Amino acid sequence: MHHTKRGKKKVSLFSATLLSATCMIGSGWLFSAQLTAKYAGNWAFAAWILAALLVLMVGLCLARIVATYPVRGALAQASALSHNSIFGMPFAFANWFGILMVVATEAQATTQYLSSAIGSAILIQNHTLTIWGKVLALSILAVYLLINFYGIRWLTKINNVVTVLKIFTPLFALTVLLIVVFTSNQTSSNFSLSYNQQFDFRSAFSAIIGAGLIYSYNGFQISVAFASEIRKPRRNIPLAITLSVVIITLVYLALQFAFMEAIPRDLLVETGGWRGLNFTSPLLDLATLLGLHFLALVLLADSVTSPSASGYTYLGASSRILFAMATVGQMPRWLAVLDPIHNISRRSMLVNWVLAAVVLANADSWAALMVVVTGYHVVGYMAAPISMGALEPEMRWFGLIVFVLLSLIMLTMKSSSLLLVCASLTILISIYASLHITGTGVRKLALFTLPFLAYLWTLYFVSSIWLVLMVSGVFYLVISSRSYVELCKGYGRGEGDKNRVRPDLKYNTLKAKYDPLSRVS
Repeated sequence: MHHTKRGKKKVSLFSATLLSATCMIGSGWLFSAQLTAKYAGNWAFAAWILAALLVLMVGLCLARIVATYPVRGALAQASALSHNSIFGMPFAFANWFGILMVVATEAQATTQYLSSAIGSAILIQNHTLTIWGKVLALSILAVYLLINFYGIRWLTKINNVVTVLKIFTPLFALTVLLIVVFTSNQTSSNFSLSYNQQFDFRSAFSAIIGAGLIYSYNGFQISVAFASEIRKPRRNIPLAITLSVVIITLVYLALQFAFMEAIPRDLLVETGGWRGLNFTSPLLDLATLLGLHFLALVLLADSVTSPSASGYTYLGASSRILFAMATVGQMPRWLAVLDPIHNISRRSMLVNWVLAAVVLANADSWAALMVVVTGYHVVGYMAAPISMGALEPEMRWFGLIVFVLLSLIMLTMKSSSLLLVCASLTILISIYASLHITGTGVRKLALFTLPFLAYLWTLYFVSSIWLVLMVSGVFYLVISSRSYVELCKGYGRGEGDKNRVRPDLKYNTLKAKYDPLSRVS
């Protein structure tokens, strides 16, 4: 840590890198090795590298934004800073809802691993949660609520213990599997099997969302969220993003290799290749199959603690986001009430918990739920190239490439998942519009919210890659153009311009007003 003249601690490059790297170890590593093998075969390694390059490009866009505006939660605020708060609504909602749904996904992950541990179909049948499986998952969700219900101090005490296991387990599992691979008597490599000819570059590209690679990398943006608290942010944020992504990519590539090579060859022949792999809890099932009972016990412990650490942390984060949205009128203001004893918004927390429970009750498996969550993450990422292009016109062509790539990634989602993302964001924007229609007016609401929603629905209805490329390019160039940005900034000129001079001051003033915790150093 580094201390400023005023005595406030600043996060170092090393700490920022570890923070992002640690946050990229959630439930994704427990499932993604199998899913990537199923989707891409030998091309799995290309899929990880492509996903890493994509999040690096998004991260570099964010780094340019926080170089101009070193504010907390830059991804959620980016488009509000470059355009205006109404234009930024779809991205803010995607960011909030994506974080909210992670809570349900993590409870689902623990349930699937526990199902394999007890060796019974009582929790999961045909890779789908049973009634009892959903009851258990909802019970785990209730534990997340309990941990958060009494404030940040209890949460941090629990989290300090869990983090150690969260970092240790993937490295331990990787080491054990690599030892198995290099000491096995298997005469030929699994990578030489004829089944690998079923896959190509397109398989690797579709695996980026379908196999949970974006989901696994999503923690890369954590260092950006702490932009105002990182030492030398212009230099250290892009470095922290790059270093953390490189470190985690090496871990995931090694884990992918170890998983694919450790699978018994007879099993692959029996199942018809990588696409036939159907472990409910991939790493745990593989460890049991190989007779690695100690590793199985460690994985079982981690399947409870590691996803839970993400689950209860994201429930707390999503509740604070909803509270903040309510304080500035983006959501109903009755949610912006703090508990006088524990200094948390229990109303926001309960609303988020109920929404997460509804999502969980209607989800079949971790893989299905993860794809929808990733859809929200990608929509949230789209704010980065848009805002960077608006703030730094000389970087628009780089932003255009990033935006178009994100659009193509969205096309790899199942139509039902993309429909859910489009419909839910439309509903949330409609709620926002109904709260502001009197003060803001229909014209301004339509001018700033409809373009992106229309574009998102275009991705759902249009399946032609070339048409999507063209529409995405034109859309990006229009909304990042000087004329459209000036039109957005012209809205509410006066108070809006005043707030844009020091957005970090605006943020800290709002936080001090509505969140007493922020006054405690």
